[in-house]
Amino acid sequence: MQRFNRTSILLARSFSLRHTYNNFRINVIPTRTLKQAKFDYKFIQDNADMLLENAKKRKVNNVQPHRVGELYVQFCKLETAANKHRSTLNAISKKLGMVLGESEANKPDSSESPSTEQDIGETNPEELHASAKKEKLALQQVQAKLTTIETELRSEAAKIPNISHPDTPVGDASQARVIRVEGNLHNIATVPLDGIDTKVLTKNKFLDHYELAKSLEIIDLEAGANVAGSRFHYWKGAGALLELALIQFAMTKAIQAGYMPYITPDAARSSIVDACGFQPRQSSKSTSPDTQSGKGSAAGSGEPSQIYQMLPLAEQGISPNGKNDNDPLCLVATAEIPLVAMYQDNILSESQLPRHLAGTSHCFRAEAGSRGRDTRGIYRLHQFTKVELVTISDPLESDAELQKLVKFQESLYKSLGLTYRVVEMPTEELGASAYQKFDIEAWMPGRKQWGEIASASNCTDYQSRRLGIRLGVKSKRGKVRATQFVHTLNATAVAVPRLVVAILESFQLPNGHVTVPKALKPWMMGISRLTPSQSFFAKIC
Repeated sequence: MQRFNRTSILLARSFSLRHTYNNFRINVIPTRTLKQAKFDYKFIQDNADMLLENAKKRKVNNVQPHRVGELYVQFCKLETAANKHRSTLNAISKKLGMVLGESEANKPDSSESPSTEQDIGETNPEELHASAKKEKLALQQVQAKLTTIETELRSEAAKIPNISHPDTPVGDASQARVIRVEGNLHNIATVPLDGIDTKVLTKNKFLDHYELAKSLEIIDLEAGANVAGSRFHYWKGAGALLELALIQFAMTKAIQAGYMPYITPDAARSSIVDACGFQPRQSSKSTSPDTQSGKGSAAGSGEPSQIYQMLPLAEQGISPNGKNDNDPLCLVATAEIPLVAMYQDNILSESQLPRHLAGTSHCFRAEAGSRGRDTRGIYRLHQFTKVELVTISDPLESDAELQKLVKFQESLYKSLGLTYRVVEMPTEELGASAYQKFDIEAWMPGRKQWGEIASASNCTDYQSRRLGIRLGVKSKRGKVRATQFVHTLNATAVAVPRLVVAILESFQLPNGHVTVPKALKPWMMGISRLTPSQSFFAKIC
């Protein structure tokens, strides 16, 4: 008899598919295939002009809401025709059963006049079979057309981005609206609402984060490049502690505020990623006709994807479903994706909302097309750690929930002592899923400019329609009706590299050392000041 030790069985169980280990078969939990998105075609048809104008304001091309309306009319006509053929087939089947089931005793006397029912349609079994065959063929032809129309209908509807909040500024990044500025602003007393005089703030000499990090020896970009390529990095010594401290700080604050903590998968199926709105702006390719192809949107200029796909696995026929179903795994760009997708094909009651979630994950961004100063140091990386907040809300409460998210974000950055501003982002800066978006930017004196450290978005029902997350409302009779879709929101709590940049540049000392923010000290093992790493072990308690 074949014997197994505990380690071999645990290793085998960790495989992603069904495997045989020395003839010992192991079954894993099967995955669910994402159902088709539930687009509101009638809304698109009735509001085609508005949706087209909205797409233009977002610089999204190749969106055809009027075409969706035309296809929807064809779809409805074909569906009516298909239902008519099915009804006729059912009637023929019923009549055929009655004819074949008649006994001699039940047949009418030949001397009697025929009844009205006998006069309607065929009563000969052969004629009924011929009629059924004809109707079945007609139904198949209609269904073939229906499938073709429905595929195009879904594909075109999927390209349409979310509508925009009425208050959203129209235009590119230059049209962003500064809501408020917070922080000591390096002791500058008065601050205009639209920002600060950067010339005043940069009169002193500040090193940028890259120079500081190198001198403090808290990151190793060369080793990262040698092992994984450019824009990958190692945290080292106090740098590693700083990342862990930021994660603990954010998760502790989130838990205290009522957010359920999660550590999420770093991969998700391509259909899930698409459903959340993550593909490049102006990409002509989409892995699923049911989902929007951009956290910008699909437009067709062939801009490279920002999402890493695990293509070698897909080419080998390995997928979460145990077969090559053209739904390969992707590395997630944010924990928002697995957090929201947890609720796919679920009905949530009013009493279960709102759901507040906080997820820690690695994030993977191709950052294709980015170049220049933003690629210096750790400001823009291919892999980083982030704590993400997600809210699943009643549709009537999502605007208020967005403000709660921003308020919580601000509480974090105030605790860290950062100078920051809240900015409402314009239409061209909205991803496909976003209805309204706020960015939070920290003043980075070494870079001599504001730098984004967080964002918060209300995606309304964009993601929930594609993922099938509904709101269940009980009727007076106790039955649950799920006619609405929940609203989903997301916000950055901590994007580690960006906050490290802000901390290094904001709290640097004349001698090149950096003061650790008081809020992070509980997790820094006694280190209150960042100094070169050769003194690392002498500093820790």
